[in-house]
Order: sequence, then C-alpha cells, then structure tokens
Amino acid sequence: MSDAAPVRDPRPPDAPPPSLAPAAPKVLILTHYFYPETAAVAQFTTEIAQDLARRGCKVTVVTSRAPYQRDAPSLPANDWLGPVRIRRALGARFDKRRLWGRICNLATFVAGAAVELTCGFRGYDGLVVCNAPLLGAVGWLGRLIRRRPYVCIVEDIYPDLAARFGVIGERSLIRRLWDAVNACVYANAAAVITLGERMRATLAASQARAGRPPLAIRVIPSWADGDAIRPLPKAENPFAREHGALGKLTILYSGNMGLAHDLETVIAAADALRDDPRFFFLFIGDGGKRARLVEMAARQRLPNVKFLPYQPVGRLPLSLTCGDVSVVTMEPAAEGLIIPSKIYGSLAAGQAILGLVGEATEVADIIERHQCGIRVSPGDTAALVAALRSLADDPARLSSLQQRARACFESHFRRELALDAYWETILTAIGRGKA
Repeated sequence: MSDAAPVRDPRPPDAPPPSLAPAAPKVLILTHYFYPETAAVAQFTTEIAQDLARRGCKVTVVTSRAPYQRDAPSLPANDWLGPVRIRRALGARFDKRRLWGRICNLATFVAGAAVELTCGFRGYDGLVVCNAPLLGAVGWLGRLIRRRPYVCIVEDIYPDLAARFGVIGERSLIRRLWDAVNACVYANAAAVITLGERMRATLAASQARAGRPPLAIRVIPSWADGDAIRPLPKAENPFAREHGALGKLTILYSGNMGLAHDLETVIAAADALRDDPRFFFLFIGDGGKRARLVEMAARQRLPNVKFLPYQPVGRLPLSLTCGDVSVVTMEPAAEGLIIPSKIYGSLAAGQAILGLVGEATEVADIIERHQCGIRVSPGDTAALVAALRSLADDPARLSSLQQRARACFESHFRRELALDAYWETILTAIGRGKA
C-alpha cells in the first residue's frame, strides 16, 4: 500500500459537483438610453450593467438605436461594452423638443423593444426594466410569454408627470388606462425599485388608487462616481479658468434644461445681480428649455451669464467642480415624482446645494437633514437673490456647506452602496440570492 496522503477535495462539503454547478445568471436589461450616451439615465444604466458583468452575470442590454442628442449619428444595431452585449432596437428620431416628437420616439422604441424581447431573446434568467414611460409593459409581456421574472426601476413616475404638466388630463381615459397598465406591471414584478422615500409614497398611493394591494417597494438612491468627481479648488481647475469662473461666486447649473426644471428664476436672479461683479452664472447642458433661456439672457443682455453644451464624460470632474454653488431645481408639479440626478454629482463635487424646490421634495430633505445647502421656493426671485448675497458675504459659511455636501455624499450616495443593493435585489428576484 502507498503511504501517500489522500488528496483532499478543495470544494466545501455542500458544493455541487463541477458538472452540476449553477451557470452564470443571464440578465437582460431594457433601457431607452445606454452607452455611449452621456445623459444621466444612460450613465446610470451603464454602470448597473457593468457591475452585474463584473460580478459574473452574462448581461445583454436592449436599448435604442436613436441617440439622445438629436444631431448625433445613429448607433450600431449590435455592439459590445467589454463583456456586456448591446442590442439596439429601431426607434424614431423626431425632435425631442416637441411633444409629438417625444411621443413618437418613445412609442417606436417601446414597440422595437417588445419585438426584440419576444422574438430575439429566450435564454435569460431575469429582466431589468429601467425607466421609460410604458417600458415596464414590455417586462410584463416578457413574463407572460417567456415566464421570466422582471425587476422595475422607476426613476420618473408616469403618467403622473404627464398629467401634472397638462400633457394628458387628470381624469382622462388615457390616464386611467395608463394607471391600470402600471398597476399590473408593478403587481407582477419580482421587485420594484425607486430612488427616494417620497417617490415610494407616490407609487404606493397610485397602487391604492387602482385598487391593488400594497407593494414591497425598495428605495435605492442614485449615485455619482465619487472617485472621479471630487472637490477641486477652483484655482487648480483649468475649466474654471477657461470659462471665467475664477474670483467670482459661480452659480452652476449642469444637466438637462427640461420642462420640469425652474431655470427662469435663475435667469431672473442673474438679471437682479447683473451689476454686482461678485456673481457669475454658468449653464451647461441642453434640453427643451435651453433655447428659451438663451433667448431670455440675450434679450436682457446679461453680462454675467454663459451657456455651454454638454461636456464629455472625461471633462465632468472639471466642469462639475468649476462652481461654488450648484443649482438643483424642480418645478412644483414634479414634486414626489422625480429626483434630479444632478444632486449626486453636485454633492460628490463638494458644491453647496442651491435647491430651487418645494418643501415636500427629496432635495429639500437632503438639504435640511445634512445642512449642505439652501432651499428656495421655485419662482421666488427675491429669496434667491438674498440667498446668493448671503453666501457671497459669508465665505466661511459657504465653505462649511461645501464640506458637508461631500460628507453627505460619502455617507449615503457612494456608487458601491447602490450597486451592492442592486446586485442583491436582482439576484433575489431571479432566484439566485437570499430571499
């Protein structure tokens, strides 16, 4: 007999044999915008997909072939982002600044996504539906046809937004049908995720209005890249030097200039402060209101206002830190229905938050809880001007607000915290995690 020691099996006693080890989870993600788009919703979904792939999932993304920016070329139908497969469905490219254009673009993408899901993909374990109006219905259709679970991520609450902004009637047939579809979509989802407590309350109220039982809605806040975007002294920031932000209290707005953002009040404040050389207002981005804002500033010949286009992702660490105060604004009609994603980048950049929002908003809650900025009611130009003058008169207070902003980000809105929560929720939904 041999005296050699027996070979030990390195696997845990309860591990299945190699031939029976579970295959990597296959996750399909539906989202209107994805890489290489730079809009916040695209970056959000791209990072979720990349994180799932890093953790061992096989990830396929179904998105739109039509780009976010209207003057950009169409994107290829098939693509890869590292190990993430990208399949782009056909979608119209009408002018998003017009309501009919947005509706046509969305309708054609939802139809294209439905075709891709029902005809093109069979072997996925679970579906993640990221926010776009009625896109959740595609997840519901996939469950009916493919018998696969789906997770809904609700970033903007429709049809409530459309009703509050007068796009559809509060009691219209379209509103009632849309509510009924949403109620079925959420009730049949393996998990429903939204971005804040006030949004969760709105969704719960909507389900109750539709006569549905309460949902187990999970809140996972959004985030920013806190490693790339960090506080940077303006004197060391070439972007600030290039665009005239040095030596002045720079009020920065960076992001979508859409219908849900009260930016007219910011222009009015710039007009009131036009003769005070301490102030500079910098607007970066695009959207439905941009042309109107540019026209307002030009008509009033404001010497303290500058507009720039969206900046490349690689420039964001400089553009987001070129200000002193970051404007986060939301029209009253949008309260409880959205959270402006720009607040996370602003917190990461160590900017004092100027919340041009109502009291019943997530932004107001963050400002109040963490003492990292000032809240002003939308439309209150006099209060906004007074708030800006108080910050210019008290640099020590401004510095304190900026430090608290970054501390708030570190404690609550780091990317790793959110991605861990998404990983747990998605794996549980597809039966691979802990219940």
